[in-house]
Amino acid sequence: MAGWLAGLAWMSVACQSGNSSGQQMPLVEAQSSSMINLEVDKGPLPYVLDIEAATLQNMNYRTVHWTGANMQLVFMTLKPGEIIDLEIHQGHDQFLRIEQGNARVWMGMAEDNLDFDQQVSDDWAILIPAGYWHKVENIGDTDLKLYTLYGPPEHAPGKIHATYDETKVSHE
Repeated sequence: MAGWLAGLAWMSVACQSGNSSGQQMPLVEAQSSSMINLEVDKGPLPYVLDIEAATLQNMNYRTVHWTGANMQLVFMTLKPGEIIDLEIHQGHDQFLRIEQGNARVWMGMAEDNLDFDQQVSDDWAILIPAGYWHKVENIGDTDLKLYTLYGPPEHAPGKIHATYDETKVSHE
């Protein structure tokens, strides 16, 4: 009976800490939307945040906010008429989520044949497979606010482009 109770106690500690070694893991404090510092890449440490509030708070064209070994979180704001230029990622997939605004997305297997054409708005997700050409345009009259997850990372950790023109100049 004592062995069973000891095992139960060990399992309780392991479950609370999030690992099977029984060692206590440091707690990570969630950031409220008023405390989010978008100017600092928070990776690769454990991190939680109100992603909708952070996405809406971002004023830069591109803000790399969390970079891990295998994934990256980037916030984007596109002014009316701005685009995410036609591009392709051969080695990784990409996920985008629209938090505010209206967009049009094109995708295709060939640069000159973007046969997927869809309009999206608030709360829609875009899944871009590796090897697909893609382009996104803000077709609304307000800022398009979105976040994207790359796996693996696409941009330098902490990279910030305040404007679309700045992105074009740096070629990133």
